[in-house]
Amino acid sequence: MTRTRRYLSMAALPLVAWSASAPALNTTSVFSPDVRAGSQALEYRLSFVPQSGDDAIAHRLHYQRAWSEDWRWRFIGLFSDSGADDLEYRYMRLELQNQFLSDEVGDWDAAVRYEFQIADNDDRPSRVRVAFTAKRDLDAHWQIRGNFLTGREFGAESGEGYLLETRAQITRAVGDYRLGIESFNDFNDTRNMGSFEDQAHQIGPVLKGRFGRGWKFLLSGLFGVSGGADDHDIRLHLTRGF
Repeated sequence: MTRTRRYLSMAALPLVAWSASAPALNTTSVFSPDVRAGSQALEYRLSFVPQSGDDAIAHRLHYQRAWSEDWRWRFIGLFSDSGADDLEYRYMRLELQNQFLSDEVGDWDAAVRYEFQIADNDDRPSRVRVAFTAKRDLDAHWQIRGNFLTGREFGAESGEGYLLETRAQITRAVGDYRLGIESFNDFNDTRNMGSFEDQAHQIGPVLKGRFGRGWKFLLSGLFGVSGGADDHDIRLHLTRGF
């Protein structure tokens, strides 16, 4: 790793010390910076949001592959179901992730991710975004992660400011699993941030681990702590590595 990349990584670490989500149908994660050369995976994510009328459900599929020890690409498709209508395609997204730090500055791993998302039709905004992530093992049991995300919308119904989101997670190893707490915070955009109640802030427990041969899972429940967030969000992630 060059000296310039070391300096960039140290500058990025304060950004990921925050604790972010989409304001509804949260299929996101506090994603890891790790990239392993030659690895590939197929993942399914389910988000279930109980509402006063129909129950909202989101289904997300993605495939990812790393072509080096530093770079990985991922292709994502998201579909939603209100319970009354047919399954509806929402967006597709391409992500490129570059891990620029690996246990070299204070035992931190860090990466930057570039996202290009196209909405399903002209009635919803598309977006471009940059995301920073960092991870550190505090000891043999405890691990912390943090994400900072910013970008711009374009197209129909797009905002004029920069999107701001943060995510954070702390977990402890419990046998073969990890148990902890994570938070997601969507601050809207810089031109229309509003008050805390106008934003989407969620927090809740998370359990994750491995099972079978090549399988991983994440199960979490999120609770809204602001007016702009869903009150409850149940999520399941299933990943098959190759």
